[in-house]
Amino acid sequence: MDTVYLDYLKLVLFVTAGAVMVSGLLFITVKRQKQGRADRAGKSGGRSAGSARTRVDGGNVSIFFDKRRNAILIPYVPDKYGSGKATAGIIWLDMPYRPDALGREVKAAMASCKNAEPADNAELMDRLGARGWKEFTEGKLSVSVYYKENKGILMNSTVRTPEGAYVFTVRGHEICLPADADHSSLGEGILELLKKCR
Repeated sequence: MDTVYLDYLKLVLFVTAGAVMVSGLLFITVKRQKQGRADRAGKSGGRSAGSARTRVDGGNVSIFFDKRRNAILIPYVPDKYGSGKATAGIIWLDMPYRPDALGREVKAAMASCKNAEPADNAELMDRLGARGWKEFTEGKLSVSVYYKENKGILMNSTVRTPEGAYVFTVRGHEICLPADADHSSLGEGILELLKKCR
């Protein structure tokens, strides 16, 4: 009986030692992989997700927020008459999200304006799940983000009219960021302006 018990203890010790060794090897491997990624990011001038910088060189986006603060980003391009028209490159961003995620998606929407074509109104409403613009904008707040050469990324809060259109709350821009503003700063600026929207 004592021999069986002793063999059992040896087996338990052997299994425990093996588990500790495997855990240690996994820990070291994961740590080295993380360090390697950090080194590569440092060499390439990389930044964390919140401070990532991509340069904007054009684009115009309206961000619509519903009552739950889910965001719908609609890029705009000039039509043949120079008026801003929505494209079909719509981006949806559902809560919860951080400011840097919002900023990243806004930059993606702005970049999509390059070479984009205005969407057909029926196609646009179909994608938005509404019968018309007034229905779509009902109960939504909107922030406008656009690029101007030699100025950078400009932002405005808006107020919704009874017809469902939006107008700036002030003349000129309210926030101006450099073209290479990080995602967090862009997202934070938008959320700050959202407080002024009606």
